[in-house]
Amino acid sequence: MQLFIMRHGEAAWDAAVDAERSLTPAGTAAVRSMLAAHKDQLKGIRAIVSSPYLRARQTAAQAAEILSVPILVPEAAFVPESPAADALVQLEQLPWQGLLLVAHQPLVGNLITTLVAGDARYAEPMDPGALVMLELDWPAAGLARLVTKLNV
Repeated sequence: MQLFIMRHGEAAWDAAVDAERSLTPAGTAAVRSMLAAHKDQLKGIRAIVSSPYLRARQTAAQAAEILSVPILVPEAAFVPESPAADALVQLEQLPWQGLLLVAHQPLVGNLITTLVAGDARYAEPMDPGALVMLELDWPAAGLARLVTKLNV
C-alpha cells in the first residue's frame, strides 16, 4: 500500500508567529507545477491530511484541487517539532492507505527515515515542496520502502 509524505512549499518569513507563515507566490507556483506534472504518479492519493500551520494547509489545498481528493482535518501531531513516534501513532489512526501527509521539516525527514530505516539518525533531506511515495503494509518503524522522491 502507498503512503505519500510532502513538505510544504516555500514559505514567507513575514508572519508574527511560525504557524501563520504563508506560501510565497513562487512556492505556490512550484507546488502546483510539480503536482500537475506528476499527476499520473500520484493517482494513488485518496485523501490529504496536513499540519494545522498555514503553509501546510495551503499546500494541501493546492494538492486537493489538482488531484481532486478530499482534505481531512489538520492534525497537531504533524507540526515541525513533533516526534516521528507521535506522528506514527496518529497515522495509525487515519485512513493512511493512499494518504498524502503535508507537513514540515524536521518532522517529514525524520518520519520518512523512521519508516524506512527504523530510526531517524539520518533524516531524509526534504526541500520545500518535495514529495515521497512509500510502499508499506503498516505505518511502523522500518517497514517502508521509498519508491519515488519528487522535487519541485
